[in-house]
Amino acid sequence: MTLRRQYVKVCDIADFDDPEFLAMVQSILPERDPLAHIERKVWEFAMLALFMKDVGRLGQDTEALSVGAGDERIVFWLANRVGRVVASDIYGEGEFSGNEAQASMLEDPAAHSPFPYREDHLEVVWMDGRDLRFSDDSFDVVFTLSSIEHFGSGRDVARSAAEIGRVLKPGGYAVVVTECLVRFHPFDALTRGLRRVLRAPGGPLAELFAPRELVRQIVRPSGLTLLQPLELELSARAWERVTPADPRKWPGSETPYPMILMGAARSVFTSVCLVMQKPGA
Repeated sequence: MTLRRQYVKVCDIADFDDPEFLAMVQSILPERDPLAHIERKVWEFAMLALFMKDVGRLGQDTEALSVGAGDERIVFWLANRVGRVVASDIYGEGEFSGNEAQASMLEDPAAHSPFPYREDHLEVVWMDGRDLRFSDDSFDVVFTLSSIEHFGSGRDVARSAAEIGRVLKPGGYAVVVTECLVRFHPFDALTRGLRRVLRAPGGPLAELFAPRELVRQIVRPSGLTLLQPLELELSARAWERVTPADPRKWPGSETPYPMILMGAARSVFTSVCLVMQKPGA
């Protein structure tokens, strides 16, 4: 498959130099200046949307599943552009129940949307990402954005990846965005810092994946084909700011932008995007 851009890569501040990328960010978050709010989350939204556009999946014949969806605006944005979106999460339970995954999302998703959307094109369900209660070969696109790393152990992550692969239709696409270590300090191995980001009080605990772990715990268990080689190179500008993962260490009361590289203990991580396809069509 010929793709118009590199999708299998780590998040880089240089990605925000691309006019097409910025236009997609502005389509999804029109109220924000994308150059004043450079951060990983908007990068994740834009990468998903650009990929779906690139492979012809922003249309009414597409059925998409979001795993660990919370109430992220991308599900509402997609509801205005594809035939069906299913947002799944353990709403009302778990570490995000008080914020992104409130139980009210099940009862009144429109109250969570920042803009009008086609309500009959969005279905919200309670579902554990490790046990997707859908038949095999159900969806054209399955995506999970910065969620799979919160599903538990490496075995839980692999189980979720296998479920994503199972419910995809042959020829369908998966987009998995998660956390990737781009600089590892050996001392962190002694303090369990290799795959764990330090927990702030009351905050979530997440897996951090070394590049080889992305293949071992996500790509291989999914049974899917990675569409491009993983690109890990970062621009020099990206290294000009490493933001502490612990918000208590942020200077002042404002969110520090840009937020691309995050420091955990002595190591550094950022978002990584994996785009995969199910064999057969």
